[in-house]
Amino acid sequence: MTSSEDLFRWDNAAEVYARTVGGDDDSFYRRLAPFLRHQFGDVTGLSILDLGCGHGWLTALLRQAGAHVVGVDGSTALIDIARSRYPGIDFQTHDLTAGLPSPPRTYDRIVSHMVLMDIPVLDRLLADVTSALSRDGVFVFSILHPCFFDQAPVQDADTGQWHRHVRGYLEHEQRWIASFGGHTHYHRPLSWYVDRLAAHGLAVTGLHEPATLPAHRRPATQWSDYERWFATIPTMIALACRPLFQQTRNGTRSGVRE
Repeated sequence: MTSSEDLFRWDNAAEVYARTVGGDDDSFYRRLAPFLRHQFGDVTGLSILDLGCGHGWLTALLRQAGAHVVGVDGSTALIDIARSRYPGIDFQTHDLTAGLPSPPRTYDRIVSHMVLMDIPVLDRLLADVTSALSRDGVFVFSILHPCFFDQAPVQDADTGQWHRHVRGYLEHEQRWIASFGGHTHYHRPLSWYVDRLAAHGLAVTGLHEPATLPAHRRPATQWSDYERWFATIPTMIALACRPLFQQTRNGTRSGVRE
């Protein structure tokens, strides 16, 4: 699958995706939000890049919180929806396999929510993220959990207990996901992500494996037994990263800031 084929799929899925995903009540965002707030802190006045912004809902939430936000995505159709819904925000269309748009800009924070696992090539993008972060910058991204996503829940016929059937993990795979009309998911083990982040000058400084929440918000006391079991296995993961090396005034490089 090439980048152009992926973007064609997302353009076709844009309307369904925009109707289905997003907002502060979205199940995946409810899992990310506490970690994102902790890692980003008060965003008032900060410059933030929403990397893979889709139809712009998270970009808009960050702007409402007081940030100066830019949204970028490879799908022209999703960016068109974002611009129509949030006309006051700077949205840009750019194929993320080619890195970040030019001319380069500097951001205090960069967020990429549920995006990187759907991009076939990441090295140029990760290198540009490192270059674009300010001296005290933070990069937070979330992805579907490589260990547990797309591993089918199975109920033991004898005991009635549920478990995940893990059919493979270490091998890189392209998996077809039928959601929103269909798109390609690029499975990579967590060690690959950490190694590539370090290779491009980013240190992992936080990791978040939230409980899997039901699609609709309601008290845990109202969850079914299956939902309570399902919540014990995270189907998404989020990582916070900071520049591994920072330029000092005399031109030498220092370790990541504590």
